[in-house]
Amino acid sequence: MVPFLEDAGIGMMVWSPLAGGFLTGKYTRENPQGDGGRLTGFDFLPYDREKGYAVVDKLREIAKAHNASPAQIALAWLLRKPGVASVLIGANKIAQLDDNLGAMNVQLSDEQMKQLDELTTPAPLYPHWFTARVQDPAVTAGLFPQTVIG
Repeated sequence: MVPFLEDAGIGMMVWSPLAGGFLTGKYTRENPQGDGGRLTGFDFLPYDREKGYAVVDKLREIAKAHNASPAQIALAWLLRKPGVASVLIGANKIAQLDDNLGAMNVQLSDEQMKQLDELTTPAPLYPHWFTARVQDPAVTAGLFPQTVIG
C-alpha cells in the first residue's frame, strides 16, 4: 500500500502511531501490564511481543541519546517516513500531548532511522520469501531493470 501511495503522491494519515501506548515504553518484559495502561484490560494488538519489546528497547536507547522519550522517538521516526502526511495521536492527558508534540524537535540520524526501519520491517509473506530465495538476481535485473532486489 505504501509504495502505491508514494507513487501516486498521496499522503498517509497514520492511526495509533504509538500502538495503543505500547511504543511509549510503558509496557516492558518485566512489566507487561504497564501499571494499568490502556492495553491492560483490552489487549487488542496482534503483534509479536518479543519483537515489540526489541523495538521499545531501541526506542529507549535512541531516546537517551536525544534526551527525549521513547514516544517522541517513535513519532519522530514515523514523521520522517516518506508518504506520511500526519499522525493521529491518542493522548488522553495534557502531559502526553505535550510529550507527543515534542517529537517535532527530534532530529534522528540516518543511522537511527535505519536501525528502526530494520527492526520494524515485516517478514515477507509467501510467495515473496520463497521467490527471494530462488530468483536469479542477474536475470531479474535484466528482465525488470526498475526492480530492486534484496
